[in-house]
Amino acid sequence: MQAWATHARELLGGSPSPRLRELVEALGPGARVLEVGCGGGRNARYLSGAGFDVVALDVASVPLLLLGACCDRVRATADFRLPFASSSFDAAVDSYAFTFVVRRRLYARELRRVLKPGGLLLLEFDAEPHVLSHEELEAAAQEAFGGLFEFLYVKRIHHAWGCLHDESREEVPAVAALLTPLK
Repeated sequence: MQAWATHARELLGGSPSPRLRELVEALGPGARVLEVGCGGGRNARYLSGAGFDVVALDVASVPLLLLGACCDRVRATADFRLPFASSSFDAAVDSYAFTFVVRRRLYARELRRVLKPGGLLLLEFDAEPHVLSHEELEAAAQEAFGGLFEFLYVKRIHHAWGCLHDESREEVPAVAALLTPLK
């Protein structure tokens, strides 16, 4: 019960991903960024505070309501066909939404479609129910995004059980990757 309470607090607030700093440094001022699966907005708020034009996307409406005016909010459908024009975003952030995506290749194609040429995708994910090794997670990313994106880096990370932002405890294997669409 304690782990679930911590996880719920994180989804409704929590610390932003430590890899967002790298993304902020790589993007120009005023870049347009899509956060897929924004939850309570921990990353969207950080990116908005850094001066980016942020669009937060989630399948649940309650987290979107909690975001306030920091960014545009869009409710997604579960099929992950993104409701945006092609080449709409300079970057996209998926912090643990990919974990729950079933049609992963379609999802990867949609992300490539909405990113501008040279855009960046920060992808962080683990597996449900958290039993896959780093090697298996990397293979899943390659299967979904390979041939569509170039992997700029792949990092093996961990997080605490039920607490994504606590990377000090090596309880759950996860992967973080920075990708760019192939031409």
